[in-house]
Amino acid sequence: MNHRSSNLSLMSPKMQFLFSRLFPLPFILAGAIALYFGLQSLIRSGQSTEWPTAKGIVKLSKVDYSRSKDGPGTYKANVQYDFIVNGTSFHGDEVAYGDFGSSDSSRAHKISNKYPEGKEVTVYYLPEDPYECVLEPGMKAQAWFLPAFGFLFFIVGTAMFVFLPKLMNSARDKVSHALDPEAKV
Repeated sequence: MNHRSSNLSLMSPKMQFLFSRLFPLPFILAGAIALYFGLQSLIRSGQSTEWPTAKGIVKLSKVDYSRSKDGPGTYKANVQYDFIVNGTSFHGDEVAYGDFGSSDSSRAHKISNKYPEGKEVTVYYLPEDPYECVLEPGMKAQAWFLPAFGFLFFIVGTAMFVFLPKLMNSARDKVSHALDPEAKV
């Protein structure tokens, strides 16, 4: 009898239910949310090549660094720009869809250097909501990260939801059989 099987036999049926049915739910939920917003962003990035444009000016361009307590830091280009649509002033801060930053500062510095303060830029904006805008329209490779992450979490959570109860029942049956070899499995 292996150690894992003996641990499962120590779990009450209620604990087994909680572990096999509730444990996967955060994975499924987080995956579904990330997948939903990632697909929305992917759709918008594809549509953005057809959006109207306006001339804008970069007001701020720098690299931001943020660090969590335990993990490595993340560098992200912070590019902010203003533009006017039909006499109304708007502010944007997205360079392209899916740019979440990286632990490598070179990409963030490259973006910040490409859009220095004071530079005139072409802003692509959603006609119904000009606050939804980017400087670089279209699907970039980084736009696929969030939907891929969401899909992975959703699939892992769903697999756990389906297979954990079967694995736990199988392990429980093996433990029962090891304890009482005469019992039918």
